[in-house]
Amino acid sequence: MSSVRTPRARLLLTLAALASLLVGYYAGQYWQRQTLADISAVVYPSGRAIDFELHPDLSDATPAWRLFVNVDTSSDDCRRLVRDYAFVRNRLASAPAIQQRLRLALLAYDQPTETQAGALNDDADWIDVIVASPGALDRLAAELGNLPTSTTWCDHHQGNAILVSPQREAWALIPYELPEAMAHNVRTIIEFVE
Repeated sequence: MSSVRTPRARLLLTLAALASLLVGYYAGQYWQRQTLADISAVVYPSGRAIDFELHPDLSDATPAWRLFVNVDTSSDDCRRLVRDYAFVRNRLASAPAIQQRLRLALLAYDQPTETQAGALNDDADWIDVIVASPGALDRLAAELGNLPTSTTWCDHHQGNAILVSPQREAWALIPYELPEAMAHNVRTIIEFVE
């Protein structure tokens, strides 16, 4: 027994298949973009190229996403801030591929010694304390769009981070808030970009 399909039936079947492809494509685009609607970060329309060639500490062999934050290593508030960012990283345990590639880059404006820098990051291998001249730090912070605004270090206004991709593109300003919210923001943006 053979089924005979008329040209009209074939045309309708082809149109239905094309329509389902178009609906699936646009629905997928809608849902992908909608994920950014529920975050509190300021996401840039496209990645902004950042040049941190002056900082050899940041040219590691493993491609990493980085959160850049301005700090004074002698400040108690900055020690609390680093601890909060450790909680952010811990909250990413459900996304181990992201957690392993996330690093915290601290722009140390107080010119700490190696001992002071080690005390701030507790010798954690995922934290880079960047020590350079204030002018070099200002150039990088200006490029990132996160210049220090006062001498009050690591408070809710100064604790914001800039999320930079392994391709050295700034993608978002992550506001300093509860670690759960920051982790959600970081994960959502990285998944969206990748």
